[in-house]
Amino acid sequence: MSLQIFILGMLHKGDYHPYDVKKRIVQGTNNTVNVTDGNLYYNFEALLKKELIQKSQIIHAENRPDKITYSITAKGKEVFKEEIYKSFKNAKSIRSLFAALPFIEYVDIKKLVFYVEEIIERLNKKLKELEERVLAAEFESVDPNFKLLMSEVITESIQLEIRMFNKLLVLLQNQ
Repeated sequence: MSLQIFILGMLHKGDYHPYDVKKRIVQGTNNTVNVTDGNLYYNFEALLKKELIQKSQIIHAENRPDKITYSITAKGKEVFKEEIYKSFKNAKSIRSLFAALPFIEYVDIKKLVFYVEEIIERLNKKLKELEERVLAAEFESVDPNFKLLMSEVITESIQLEIRMFNKLLVLLQNQ
């Protein structure tokens, strides 16, 4: 749904042709997100079938396929907001929010703050449980050096997520 969130967000700002949306994704992510034409057009069609977007303009040109621009519907705006909330509520990592973050102006920031606080609490609990389990666990078949490495990778990745969600929390609170 993250590509669909981005499409709906772009159409919330104005009418766009799918290629223009793709350009904005690629430019906005410094070419780190690759969107294939097939995936892009598939998602536009899916949103069209759900009546979340509509064709707004069809430009006919000789010797070229029609150029169709799309707009978001009222139903699309509601679903878009709910999908942003759902993204925040169910976020497993900061990266999972990348499609929603550019469009938080369309939702209630206080709700997002609440969700991010819950995420931070959940991650802190997970980190504490992990540290307690690692201290108590004995993996006889695993070399202690590899066990330590695995433990550090997991612990540090959770700590990084906590730091990034704390930064996001501050940004949201300052909106």
